Amino acid sequence: MAARVIVDLDALVWNYRLFTDKAAGHVGAVVKANAYGLGYAAVVEALIDAGCTDFFVATLNEGLSVRSLSEQIRIFVFEGVPVGKVDQFAQASLIPVLNSVAQLERFRGCASPAAVHVDTGMMRLGFDPSLDPSALDGVDVVLLMSHFALADRPDDPGNSQTIERIGELRSRFKGIPASVGNSAAILAGLEMPGDLGRPGIGLYGGNPFSLQVNPMRCVATLEGSVLQVREVPAGTPVGYAASYVTDKPTHLATVGIGYADGLPRSLSNSGSGFVSGQRVPIVGRISMDLTMVDVTGVSVSEGDWVEFFGANITLDELERERGLFSYEMLSRLGNRVERIYIGGDSAT
Repeated sequence: MAARVIVDLDALVWNYRLFTDKAAGHVGAVVKANAYGLGYAAVVEALIDAGCTDFFVATLNEGLSVRSLSEQIRIFVFEGVPVGKVDQFAQASLIPVLNSVAQLERFRGCASPAAVHVDTGMMRLGFDPSLDPSALDGVDVVLLMSHFALADRPDDPGNSQTIERIGELRSRFKGIPASVGNSAAILAGLEMPGDLGRPGIGLYGGNPFSLQVNPMRCVATLEGSVLQVREVPAGTPVGYAASYVTDKPTHLATVGIGYADGLPRSLSNSGSGFVSGQRVPIVGRISMDLTMVDVTGVSVSEGDWVEFFGANITLDELERERGLFSYEMLSRLGNRVERIYIGGDSAT
C-alpha cells in the first residue's frame, strides 16, 4: 500500500559516535536482520564512513549481503560455520563465530580466521567456560567472544559474575582480543579495556536499558499515507468484526499500512498515530494492508503521512505502555515498506 520508514543516517552516526566515546576499546556494529530492518546498504555505508571496520551478522547469507558492499571490512557471523559451508566463508572472507566442538573441528585447519564464542551465563550458543586453549590448536582465532545477559540492568549483581568469568577467560586466552560489550554494556562501562564493542539496538535508536532514560537519538520513523478520509455517523461499525463502533459523527482516515508492514495488530483499538501535530487513535482492527484512525477535528487530507513510531510516538513508549519490544518493531518491518534515507551522503 503506502508505508515508509524514514532512516536518519546522521542520527545513526551520532549514536555510533556515542559508543566510540564511551567504549573502552574499538567499536564495531551489529547489522543482522537487514540492519535491524532499516536496510544493509545505506546503514553499512554510513557506518563505514564514520570509521566502523567490524560488522556482526547472524547468518552466512547476511554476511554475503554485507560483503557485497565492501571488501575492506571484517564481518563476523554469529551462527558459526554450517555443515558444508567452510569454502563459502573462506571465499567471501567471512569470519565464523565458532560455537561448538563440531564447528571447531569442521573449521580446524582452514587458513581463514575465526572467532570463538564462550558462554558465560546466557545459555544460548557457545563453549563451556572450561574450554582449554589447547583445543583451539590449528585454528586462527582472532576474537574471543561472550555476552552479558543482564547489561540492560547495569546494577544487577549478575553482571559482576559475568565480568569475573570473562576476566578469567581472558587470563587463559592471552593475546586474543575479546568482544563482550553490547549497547548497554558499553554505555554502562561494563566492558573491559581493549574489547571490541558490538552495539546493536542502540545504534538504531532503541533504548539499551530497561530502567533508564534512552540516551540514543531517534533513527527510524514509520509512517503510512492517508488513502481516504470520510465522515461517518454515530453507530457506524469500523473494520473487521466491527470491533469498534463510533459513538458520535466521526472523521475516519484510512491509512495504507498494516500488519504486513510491521504495524502490530495488537495496537487495534488501543494504539495511536500522529498527524498534523496531534495524536489520533487507531480505531477498528488493523488489517494486513490498512489501518483506520479517528481524525475528528484534525486537518487531514489524502496523501498526508501518519507517524506510528518515531520522534512523537517513541519506541520506548510502545515498549513501556504497549509491551512492544523495540527490537521486534524494527526487525519486523515488512519488505514492501519503502526505506527513505536522510542525512549523510545517502539522502534520497
